[in-house]
Amino acid sequence: MTVGLRVLSVCVVASLFGATDSAYAQEAVTLHPTVSDAAAYDIPVIAPIPQLTIAPEEKQLQPQQPKQMANSYGIQGISLGGIRLYPSLQLDSLSTSNVSESASEAQPALGVDLKPSLRFESDWVRHSWVGLATGDFTSYLKNQTYNSQQAEIDTKFRLDVRHTTFAEFEASYNLDQTGNVENEINTVNGIPPTHTLNASVAITQDFNPVAGRLKLGIERQIFDDTKLSAGGKLDNSDLDDYTPSASLRLSYREPPVLKPFVELIYAPTFRDQNQDRNGLNHESQGLTAGAGVTIDNSSIWSGEVALVYSVSTYKDPTLATIDVFGINGNLTWKPVDATTVLLTLLTALNETNSITSAASKTHFAGIDVTHAVRENLGLQAGLGFELDKGSGEANETITSSIGLEMQLNPGLTWTAGYDGTWFYGATSAGNYSEQRISTGIILRR
Repeated sequence: MTVGLRVLSVCVVASLFGATDSAYAQEAVTLHPTVSDAAAYDIPVIAPIPQLTIAPEEKQLQPQQPKQMANSYGIQGISLGGIRLYPSLQLDSLSTSNVSESASEAQPALGVDLKPSLRFESDWVRHSWVGLATGDFTSYLKNQTYNSQQAEIDTKFRLDVRHTTFAEFEASYNLDQTGNVENEINTVNGIPPTHTLNASVAITQDFNPVAGRLKLGIERQIFDDTKLSAGGKLDNSDLDDYTPSASLRLSYREPPVLKPFVELIYAPTFRDQNQDRNGLNHESQGLTAGAGVTIDNSSIWSGEVALVYSVSTYKDPTLATIDVFGINGNLTWKPVDATTVLLTLLTALNETNSITSAASKTHFAGIDVTHAVRENLGLQAGLGFELDKGSGEANETITSSIGLEMQLNPGLTWTAGYDGTWFYGATSAGNYSEQRISTGIILRR
């Protein structure tokens, strides 16, 4: 089975590729408003190989409050000197029609979902420091084999060196136990967690009218062992890898609205073991080139769109070189203050552990809409389509979602939502669908 990308949360409204276009900014770039402050951080890991998208590391950790909720329903946070904390806790009850994502024997299940979150941001005249820690723990009343846990910690520190120069230091940790199909692990008794660590440093210089950014980073992935139903474990250490990366981005800042840019990313991947369980060496050399435009200083449009080309060559002579060409983009349209429409496009190569193909080509397109009906009531809807092409096969995934949030007071919000997934594999025997309904509350400070 090849890699499958998870659809972006409908509450994530604009994680732009290049947030470093202006070297004069003295504060961290923020997301566009969403109905839910906490849900804006449910940023899924889209591509496990960082060199395969244009600047995927530019996740924003500092969302704004919707204008409609800025007065009586505004979140104040907790002040600690020059740092302000924003804690939240979401508790949902959920019902799914197919907890095992089975094609022939769908099993309905009831469960609970706990999502703690803590965000902080600095309030300094110069420099900035933001951070976010989130968790997502799902437990089913029966079917406990499919219990899952997710956790993510992100932090970014910006140092304003000069008027036209600034440096950014980032670090993150991600724990994912929602599925390992991207690594071809045959999960027998529960889903083994995957640990991903990232660290990077970037320097941006404004040469007026051209701004340049040089970034160095490293990613580390560790896969826990798979528990077998008959007892014992399946060793997955042959999948552990690390990926250093270097990227250079040049942006032309002179145009008032459409600012063109080019970017080149080099990132080789090395495995801890020379050979995997199939006797293959999946170490690779990855290169991505892209050219596009950033939309800035527009009253209703913002974001980026770029043509990208990615290629990976592998150390094992039996693994063929794989490349993909497509479009990456996050475009946000705000026809009115109360409505936000986000269009997301993604093209990526994603590694597999297949004998016949070292990576799959993935294309994703999604549209998400949020609308503030009243000061304390927000609606959201989303639709996504993903095409994943491996060696001689193609998988399609369609997702949809509808939800609402009603803020009862500044610290208490009621939520309800529906999520649907339809998967169509290379053979009809693997097709499945899942319908999920949830409702709960969010406590915020």
